[in-house]
Amino acid sequence: MNVHHDLFVRESEFVRSGEVNNFVQELVERGLVETVDGALMVPMPELGKDLVIRRSDQTSLYVTRDLAYHRRKAEACDRVIDVLGADHKLISSQLCHVLSACGIQEPEIVIFEFVSLPEGSMSTRAGKFISTDELLDQIVKQAFLEVTKRRPNESEDFRNRIATEVGIGAVRYDIVKVSPEKATTFDWKSALDFDKLGAPFIQYSHARACSILKKADPAPDSIDLVLLTGDAEIALIKELARFDYVIDSAARELKPHVIAIYARELAEAFNQFYRLMPVLSAPRDLRNARIGLVECARIVLGDVLDVLGIAAPESM
Repeated sequence: MNVHHDLFVRESEFVRSGEVNNFVQELVERGLVETVDGALMVPMPELGKDLVIRRSDQTSLYVTRDLAYHRRKAEACDRVIDVLGADHKLISSQLCHVLSACGIQEPEIVIFEFVSLPEGSMSTRAGKFISTDELLDQIVKQAFLEVTKRRPNESEDFRNRIATEVGIGAVRYDIVKVSPEKATTFDWKSALDFDKLGAPFIQYSHARACSILKKADPAPDSIDLVLLTGDAEIALIKELARFDYVIDSAARELKPHVIAIYARELAEAFNQFYRLMPVLSAPRDLRNARIGLVECARIVLGDVLDVLGIAAPESM
């Protein structure tokens, strides 16, 4: 899935180091806990459910270890962000309540709603689920069929590589394009549609830009951007100029879906430019200016796909 972890932190670290016991002791000293039937809990009437932090047999709970973990994170980081599933809404609120009472930096919480399949919601308890491996295998297989239909004369290695890049990109994009607080249904048929506005459409736009530049070889040695006065040219330039703002906004507001939306809108603007403005057949000076614009579009399309963790093929 092109997901990489920089660090794995084990719960046992916080038990063995004494950080969990120290945190519990601090809560006791602050008068934040009550003892009920031998268990320690933090009363939270405003949240409607008290938080148990130590069982009657003196063992800690997951949330106790998580509190100690968040103290460590708060001491090590300028900004702490938790990405959680929708079933963690209550526990995340309880966690922040305790951290705030102890004067510890609270994490910024991003809650993602559930992703369903067209057949309905998954349930591991009921044994009704599909593994990520199964999903990716199915997606890549279908992508291979689509690539073969479009490029039947290409080598099998080429088709396999593009199918993998397109398939993984389709899964990543289809999930991230939706605002975190909205539930979504993943439909591989829609996600892999090259003609709709998903990852394959954006990847194909990048490949199209690469193809134009390849045909324009050698690159022009002089470019006069003043010549770019057409509506489609100006619209594309404006979209390119938004890139920095979109990245900054998404990072500040913790809304990655705005990057996905921007990628789609940029690809649309580029394809509109391509349809309306001849590049290679234009008069020399205008041709050179448009080639320069295509190069800018290629760079930004590649960058925005990279930010989304999606491959940017040069040929599809």
